[in-house]
Amino acid sequence: MNIVFLIILGLVVIGILMSVRIISQTDAVVVQRIGKYHRTMRSGLNFMIPFVDRAIAVTTSKDQMLTLGTVDAISRDNAVVLADALIVIRITDSEKAIYGVEHYEQSTVMLAAAALRSKLGDLTLDEALTSRDAIKTSVQESIRNELVDWGITLRNIEIQQISPSENMVHAMEAQAAAERERKAVETRAEGEKRAVSLRADAQRYEADMVAKGRLDAALSDAEAQIKLAEATAKSVEKVGAAIKDNPEAAQYMIAEKWVESYSRLAESDNTKIVALPTDVMTTVNGLLKGFAPK
Repeated sequence: MNIVFLIILGLVVIGILMSVRIISQTDAVVVQRIGKYHRTMRSGLNFMIPFVDRAIAVTTSKDQMLTLGTVDAISRDNAVVLADALIVIRITDSEKAIYGVEHYEQSTVMLAAAALRSKLGDLTLDEALTSRDAIKTSVQESIRNELVDWGITLRNIEIQQISPSENMVHAMEAQAAAERERKAVETRAEGEKRAVSLRADAQRYEADMVAKGRLDAALSDAEAQIKLAEATAKSVEKVGAAIKDNPEAAQYMIAEKWVESYSRLAESDNTKIVALPTDVMTTVNGLLKGFAPK
């Protein structure tokens, strides 16, 4: 009897220990009774019926951070875009989280990845690289209602990275290099064109200046010739008037010029003998016969 009593006592103690469950403040325990959901035990002291009730899952009420991982998508302009995000969730209904979906963490990540891939597909590469806030808002709106059905509250989504694929980066670098080379060629061509234009302008200007100089010189020479002719005419007119009024003065002037001419002839190195007329004044008088008044 003592042995049976001890066995019964041991079973009672074991049953009591199995029926008592202390739950921490941030945890929730989902309990099944005979294979069906029975209740969710909260923080504090809780009791279960041994061998009838069974705790099948423990959830936490703290925020959970899930890493989305690298998601690849094809943008609207057929570029491969890589993105990564951080998802913050909180379990608000443990029953829905356990019974509403299989592996709620993995399902949440897959749902967010699908929404992110869909949003990236609606954008061009440039829009995707510069629209993180818009992408974040779109993904949140797409998955929030679905998570509510799973007893999960979406706290936040942070887009950690959006970038083109490695092959796309190489292609963009090659395109940028080609664009820089094209601009350099255009710049050189424009510079050469400008230089040719400037040289042509300089040559035209030089030709215009030369022509203008020649024209000015010709005009100046013509004016000088005109002034010289006018002066000569006045001089001749005055000499003619003087000769008419005073023939002796003309005789004197011609004689003076005649003597000067013979003097220069005598000073020449090539002159050996200078012949003078025997009667100088007779010769001068002969020269003046053409100027004598009639």
